Amino acid sequence: MNRALLLGFLMCACKSRTPEPTVASMLAGIREGEEREVSRGMFFKMNRMQASNPIGDGWHLATSAQGGFSVELPLPFNDLQTRESGDGIDVRTFTVGAKSPGLLSWNATCIARRDGKEPQIADGTEMMGTKAQKRTVHLPEALCVLIVEAQGSDPLPPEELRLRFLNSLKHLSAPQW
Repeated sequence: MNRALLLGFLMCACKSRTPEPTVASMLAGIREGEEREVSRGMFFKMNRMQASNPIGDGWHLATSAQGGFSVELPLPFNDLQTRESGDGIDVRTFTVGAKSPGLLSWNATCIARRDGKEPQIADGTEMMGTKAQKRTVHLPEALCVLIVEAQGSDPLPPEELRLRFLNSLKHLSAPQW
């Protein structure tokens, strides 16, 4: 039985119980610079919301506040990060991304481990079905994944625009711990 179905069953059977909060509900009203614990030992920090750094043609240079990278995005962007300790190893994710009103998502996330180990994933660009394209890139201190995904009514943009974003990743410095 999937988790949503099980949770629905338990809520009906135990009317006094409330469902566990979702990450979205825990982050409601978060402000720039604020950090919140979203689960035990995992923290989410919103560095900037709807940031804008125009570079022409409606595009913006999105530089991660602490991730040591930048990308070009066609919309104002959010800049956020997470931190957690798994198996005694500190892990950070640094994300810059944007989403259109029609749910076209542009997302660049770099993942860094304090011990420097990275997953054994090959660099490359690939289509993920007909609604998404992904690029994986190893930087000296992090593994980065860039994704353009049509999640709603907006279609996947033309290849030229997807590749502009996917190929715009620039390594600037080591991530900040």
